Amino acid sequence: MRMSFRKPKDIALELVPRSLDGILAEAKQSLATFPFVTSVNVPEIRRLPIKSFEPSQLLLQSNIDTTPHFRLIDRTEKDLLQKISALVEAGLKQVLLIGGDPAHDDPNFVPSGLTTLSAIQAVKREFPGLKIYAGLDPYRSSFREELDYAFAKREAGCDGFYTQPFFSIGMLELWLEQLPEAEIWFGIAPVYTERSKNYWERVNNVVFPPNFSFDKNFNTRLARQLLVTISETQQRAYLMPVANGAIEYLQNLFDC
Repeated sequence: MRMSFRKPKDIALELVPRSLDGILAEAKQSLATFPFVTSVNVPEIRRLPIKSFEPSQLLLQSNIDTTPHFRLIDRTEKDLLQKISALVEAGLKQVLLIGGDPAHDDPNFVPSGLTTLSAIQAVKREFPGLKIYAGLDPYRSSFREELDYAFAKREAGCDGFYTQPFFSIGMLELWLEQLPEAEIWFGIAPVYTERSKNYWERVNNVVFPPNFSFDKNFNTRLARQLLVTISETQQRAYLMPVANGAIEYLQNLFDC
């Protein structure tokens, strides 16, 4: 598969683990069809019964470069280190540590108390050769607060960041300017419906540009523009098809 524009340094694909067989099949097909996609991210979603650990084991056993996400609010440090240890034995090279949002809809939910900074330090101490990524969220607080938090994560031992998806070239350029030395995987996601847009606004406080459109061609052009901007600084991108189907999304984006 050929691209008509310069690609970022690396491109990863995020696949939601709705079933173990499904994520493995989709990962194999996607990487075989689009060889410039080099790895698979496995997010951890509280409402889904399958977490990141089991599908990451399957992917690693199939020699697929994998980045599991771990929601720290749901687990103890001991549990986190045990799961990472088992994945390291299977060939894990990198992990993403996410603080996680509280379960407001569950009255019995009790946060573990494990913080992102303490988790980064513990994992780096236990697995010094493992790449540790943390989240970078341009929407949850002020720009100054998020930037200072990013610096604190790097001081704790974080090797780089995975961002929430960007829907604006201007906002992307702002973060590229502020963290030129950091390894950053910038998120790109399609938004084709009002329902999807409302989700990003409600759950993640995303601010969409005034000219944003649900049109598929608009989303494709925006994604390609983001990829070009990311490539100019030799940064990285990860693609989030969400519920749109990985193969269809990748074909739409790169069949050009």
